[in-house]
Amino acid sequence: MRKTISLPGVPVLVLILLFLASGHLTAWGQKEQAGTGPAETTGTTAESQSAAELYWRLVTENNNSSIVDGAGNRVPVANYRRIVITSPGAVEVLYMLGAESVIAGVSSGRDPIWPEEKTVLLPTVGNTARPSLEAIIALEPDLVIGNAMNAALIEDLASRGYTVLLHNADSLADIFNSTILLGRLSGKEAEARNLMAETQARLDGLKAELRRSPLNLKGAFLYSASPIMAFTSQSLAGEILSILGVENIAGGLNAAQPILSPEYILAEDPDFLFGAMSITKPEDILAADSVIARTRAGREMNISIVPSSLFLRTSPRIVDSLLELYGEIKKYARGE
Repeated sequence: MRKTISLPGVPVLVLILLFLASGHLTAWGQKEQAGTGPAETTGTTAESQSAAELYWRLVTENNNSSIVDGAGNRVPVANYRRIVITSPGAVEVLYMLGAESVIAGVSSGRDPIWPEEKTVLLPTVGNTARPSLEAIIALEPDLVIGNAMNAALIEDLASRGYTVLLHNADSLADIFNSTILLGRLSGKEAEARNLMAETQARLDGLKAELRRSPLNLKGAFLYSASPIMAFTSQSLAGEILSILGVENIAGGLNAAQPILSPEYILAEDPDFLFGAMSITKPEDILAADSVIARTRAGREMNISIVPSSLFLRTSPRIVDSLLELYGEIKKYARGE
């Protein structure tokens, strides 16, 4: 049947998928070249991705440690006590670590930030995409953690002498790595490592189950129905399919945002299609092209909508969503 998947605890976000931030001015008014200097991995999933590819890197020079983000912002490792955050994922992480007391303020958006009953009580600095510079300054933060959509604002704060970082992730390795480093910035490193060990164990359990009982499915995450566009392997959505052992029909395409032609879709014959981002109902996918109905996904109505936050969530809670998604996808395995 056609349906919309509602993953427990996953709010629907209608943000544009922006994983790359711009800007190179550091909190100290200096330029930092990303990808240089020594770095530390976290001992979890991050080990599968080189330190130079991670958005946050731990750099040690002359016995002093700093965190450098992909935009070149650099902050010393310390226990910060008044952090203003416009990245919902970073807020989630600090609550998961029991470090919520260090949050001085957050941004607000269409969807609440987990845990909603607590985050709604926090001071706000405006919209997640366009927070207020004045509101942030008024909270007298000792650290500001922004998101990719407000990179220009973060650069402005840096030029004024504020300690700033951009929080960004386009892989599980990035999420796991930044969680450990957020632990360092909030005095909760031990809790962060424990959380990541538990999360990694759950992920490893899923991978072991898939090795025992592979799904042998083909599918795709679509983010546009007109034209039909899909996430490639070089995305968090593509990584999720890879973990689930699903062959991504858009995985081998070269374009960053490939358009799937009717001929290509028919030849690939996906077992399922999931819509996200701008696609709000399964009918949008079916109506995109008559060829969809000729695929297994269309014939058996294996077409659903997943929350866009599955790809945008930059906290370990993404593993919860992945496990829920696995429960849905395995229903499409032949013979079930």
